[in-house]
Amino acid sequence: MRNKARSAVLSLALAATLAIPAVVSADSVQANPADETTPPIVTPFSVGNQQPLTTVSAATSIVPAYFSVPAGYGHGKFYFLNNGTSNLTVTMTHSSGLEYIAATVKPGVAYTWRSTADYPQGMRGGDYTISFHCSSGVNAKWSAFASNSVTEANA
Repeated sequence: MRNKARSAVLSLALAATLAIPAVVSADSVQANPADETTPPIVTPFSVGNQQPLTTVSAATSIVPAYFSVPAGYGHGKFYFLNNGTSNLTVTMTHSSGLEYIAATVKPGVAYTWRSTADYPQGMRGGDYTISFHCSSGVNAKWSAFASNSVTEANA
């Protein structure tokens, strides 16, 4: 009888070691109905980097701004609007020293630069400095978009 009792206890112990972790993990995972019914929202700008329309205004003649292009997202579109009363010179330089944009924008005029025209293979990934120069003080707006798609950069 002792062997039967010992077998029963061992069987119960084995069953408990298998069942208890399964019950604990089942209790600790809670289903969120929103995860199953709400699809994720994907925007076209989630694949790269976007700088929303930003105002640059200063009494000084030179104002820097910064933008990063993630690796593999070298197709860019950059928009500049001169709200000042004098010509605005815009330059954009990669951290390596390579200059990508050197443009003069007349007062009240917008200028859009797309990398696909000058760099069909794409721009370098990394950090960029955009400099705004204007003799009467800087008053401009700018935005930027980096993508892994030539189509999106040309839109």
